Amino acid sequence: MTAPALAHGIAALSPPAAAARPSRWILSPASDLLWFQGSVLAGVALLAFFMVAPPIVAAPIATQPALLGLLLWGILFDGTHVVGTYARSYLAPDRAERAGLPGVWSLLLLAVGPVAAVADWAASGVLFPYFVQAALLWAYYHLVRQHWGFVALYRRRAADDPTPARLDEAFLWLGCLYPFVRFSLTPAFASSGLPQLLPASATDTARPILDGGVALAAVALAALWIRRGGVRALGPKHLLIAIVIAFHVATFALLSNLLEITATLTIFHNLQYHRIIWQYEAGKKRRPLGGFVPYLAAGLGLGVIWYGPRVLGAHLAGPGLLRNVLIGVGWGVAFHHYLVDARIWRLRRVPAVARAIDGGAVQRAT
Repeated sequence: MTAPALAHGIAALSPPAAAARPSRWILSPASDLLWFQGSVLAGVALLAFFMVAPPIVAAPIATQPALLGLLLWGILFDGTHVVGTYARSYLAPDRAERAGLPGVWSLLLLAVGPVAAVADWAASGVLFPYFVQAALLWAYYHLVRQHWGFVALYRRRAADDPTPARLDEAFLWLGCLYPFVRFSLTPAFASSGLPQLLPASATDTARPILDGGVALAAVALAALWIRRGGVRALGPKHLLIAIVIAFHVATFALLSNLLEITATLTIFHNLQYHRIIWQYEAGKKRRPLGGFVPYLAAGLGLGVIWYGPRVLGAHLAGPGLLRNVLIGVGWGVAFHHYLVDARIWRLRRVPAVARAIDGGAVQRAT
């Protein structure tokens, strides 16, 4: 037998090479670390800014650094990422992208906040805090679910991961809910004027009980994860979960203003979202809204229209009906985004979504 024939025979009998193993990264190691894990650095920068900026005072002063920071975040990052949602859905040229989207009725969400504001005004100011509380809960649920979406994408890539999805989900939710709930038991939350879960006299006792319960739950989950062979499957998914949890814990521990906390946590997601939108559209062999310039222009336009009244207008209006109406309309835009976003990223129900994301990765690599 000749040497080439012998080599061919050995190759045929050998198991598939490691090179055939699919990548565990959504896009590539460098791009994932930059956009999906590394986007947290933008949140860290915003966290540091809010820590050194003077606290926002109630006086109608538009030039307060922290207030301007919130405004710029809303215009440059949050507004643009919502345009990404609509570029991927209602404004997409493919009719199939618009199938199953909420209809005109969904615009009624814009009225929920103003109606709550008027009802609060009629009831002498006892209802609107409950509306804001509910809005924050939906916003936080949306944020954590978005992080879970990236974890789910990583799970698709790691076919040999022996740990069940429910275990990853439990880790993520435990790590994100803990700082949120703990913050609700602090004097900082009490000063926000939102409804408290417990009387102020009980919060000092509740915090260490919560700490202990979460610690026990974390140990139990870790033991189960080790037992299911999780250590053998360490990868980018676990890095993302660890970063998300650590960042949430740090943000709630170091900031006391709920608006600043919201912006700090969300800018991380904003940048992740922009990148996944562009990857998805690349899988469809197109660019959002036709290119970067119209995409950015539309995002900045929405950001100004949305966050100008929501942040600056509401602050200058001062306490009262007008302020609450402006805040309520702002939340209405967010509600519509949450609703649409929940429809368009269903990886299990709509496999074409994951295929387009994979296609974007392939196109970028070739």
